[in-house]
Amino acid sequence: MSLRRAVVRASEVTLPLRKTSRRDMQRLGSYPVPAEAYLWWLNRFQVPGGEIKQSFSPYQQKIMWQWFWNAPARWYWRLSKWAWPIGVPYLIIYIFAYKSCEADVESGIRAKAWW
Repeated sequence: MSLRRAVVRASEVTLPLRKTSRRDMQRLGSYPVPAEAYLWWLNRFQVPGGEIKQSFSPYQQKIMWQWFWNAPARWYWRLSKWAWPIGVPYLIIYIFAYKSCEADVESGIRAKAWW
């Protein structure tokens, strides 16, 4: 089957079964829209009571409760997973390199200063 025939067949599948007749598509006239309906249409995104009442369904609670309940375990796992490869070397570098340099500087200052 050629590519052109395949494209034609695919486009035929996506077409609607029947086209609306010209008689049914023709407008019957123009209708006046009352002012209050026009205002309702302009304010269609506003809540008539002025406030939004939200509810939390039991199904949402069932799903989200598990997520919130397991959050500490997830974070414990994430932090403990990186403790040995990242945390312990950084802690050793901080203690032995930075703090020893800081102590050397402090001892040098104390050796040269008399007060």
